[in-house]
Amino acid sequence: MFVFDIISRSLPYLSNRIRLLCWLCLLIFCTNTEAEDNDCEIRYRNVVAESAIDFVHNSPITQKKHLHLFMGSGTAWLDYDCDGWSDLFICQGQPWSNSENNFKSKNSPLDVSDRLYRNLGNGKFRDVTSDCGLINDGYSMGVCVGDYNNDGFPDLYVSRFEANQLYLNLGDGSFVDVTEPSGTSDDSYGAGCTWGDVDNDGLLDLFIVNYLQIEPQDYPLCKAEGGNGELFAGCHPRFLKGKQDILFRNQGNGRFEQVTKQSGLEVGDALQGLGVVAVDFDNDSDLDFYVANDSVPNQLWTNTGKGHFVEEGLLAGLGVNRSGIHEAGMGIAAGDYNGDGRCDVFVTNFFGETNTLYRNDDFYFTDVTSEERLSAVSLRRLGFGTNFLDADNDGWLDLFVANGHIHNHYAEIDRDEPYKQVPQLFRNLAGKGFTEISSRAGLYFAEPTLGRGSALADYDRDGRVDLAICQLNSPVALLHNETEGAGHYIALRLIGVKSNRNGIGARVSVETNERTNAFWKFNSSSYLSCDEAILHVGLREHEEIQNVIVSWPGGHQEIWSDLVIDNRYNLVEGRGKTIP
Repeated sequence: MFVFDIISRSLPYLSNRIRLLCWLCLLIFCTNTEAEDNDCEIRYRNVVAESAIDFVHNSPITQKKHLHLFMGSGTAWLDYDCDGWSDLFICQGQPWSNSENNFKSKNSPLDVSDRLYRNLGNGKFRDVTSDCGLINDGYSMGVCVGDYNNDGFPDLYVSRFEANQLYLNLGDGSFVDVTEPSGTSDDSYGAGCTWGDVDNDGLLDLFIVNYLQIEPQDYPLCKAEGGNGELFAGCHPRFLKGKQDILFRNQGNGRFEQVTKQSGLEVGDALQGLGVVAVDFDNDSDLDFYVANDSVPNQLWTNTGKGHFVEEGLLAGLGVNRSGIHEAGMGIAAGDYNGDGRCDVFVTNFFGETNTLYRNDDFYFTDVTSEERLSAVSLRRLGFGTNFLDADNDGWLDLFVANGHIHNHYAEIDRDEPYKQVPQLFRNLAGKGFTEISSRAGLYFAEPTLGRGSALADYDRDGRVDLAICQLNSPVALLHNETEGAGHYIALRLIGVKSNRNGIGARVSVETNERTNAFWKFNSSSYLSCDEAILHVGLREHEEIQNVIVSWPGGHQEIWSDLVIDNRYNLVEGRGKTIP
């Protein structure tokens, strides 16, 4: 069970020959990749070429290795026109115009703009960026989707290397930039962002994670020793200052108030944040924030009521790994992987560190990465986007990880750390660990990439969850789920009335005659990305759902008892049977 930790801690005291033997034993014992099983074969196929999505991420790496150009961008699914089909928004990079090469003038507006692709419902998409008024420039990092004015149409907030932007969906197929009049402008180095109702007033508030304090006119540059002398390398975050994360509270009149300090979020040093997820971790009916920080401890901001927060990452076991070491957190997946009804957390980390799986043991989190067989398989990967997803509808959450390095100069300094890296897919063994099935899951998993943000949606509504992955300086990937023999499912859209329209922060329990599955309505997760607004629940061979129970933000509960498998439902607050 703990072989990985024992060997790792003993290595410095062993001879080179014994150390090598220990590493070989570790890999054989802990990796357990490609294990055979009797379930259906999970298969994905990259169909981006036939989908008519022509997006190519644009982030030319400069000779001086400006750090933000390596970090890449996120992506989001949203039904912007409310036609029942999830559309795809992709964040775009941009050449660094203050560098020794001014690339910007060589590109058309679309080449340096975020893009929105409308889902035509037949497996194809159409670029509607110009039609929707979303042409922009700037290096976009993250995106979060939320209906902040509760009018039924999803709005967009985009975090950027410089100026963030809020786009209001006008409901006629177009958006308008309301950043300044809404009071949500911020010119920091924005990374992850998420919508969530922190005070349960029915209005979505906005939490923005900032990465580093970098002034464009005084950009910090770093060097490394190579075979032919010094060469430029992207700066390690420990040599750069962090930037304070920000909370905007929704005033209900189209404007927001910046309440970071009075909400208790401005405590201690500003840290280097990337990924974020908002969920009620402690089951007290209000929303908490978990932030993956780069090379410093992660943070858990626990909501003590009415939107006031205290930081409890270390206390809850989520700040560092089981050895007490902080890691380089990138992306976050959250969900109940072991079926105990509690929300667990998976964080992707840097090359040479393991990704980390934290099991929720009633609001104390235990690092169970080794026990669940996810240690050795992640040591030689640098993970970014990550998602819990039920790829075969067997009722257990599988795991996807997008990989890719941030340094492209390691070959020059004789370090064996590949720049492009293969993505990974892990099957959940009924809550008893994971096994890697990447080599059997499709050709996409055999090709090294520079994976960054990833997001989930059943975009063709065939009952199987698909994936979109933004890739640094590469075309976006659209992975269509082509698993044959997948189980039954049910798809649920929450519509709040007293609560926020998106139902963000709700907990959903789906009861069958065999077990109960728990789900949470997140906003953003993965790396700088946002899944579609619909909860996808795999049911295996079950042909009857006994109950679906929704615990809405604030704690009141409703139950639906007449839902049929293999269907999509809108669960409107107030339409179910109230649970006292």
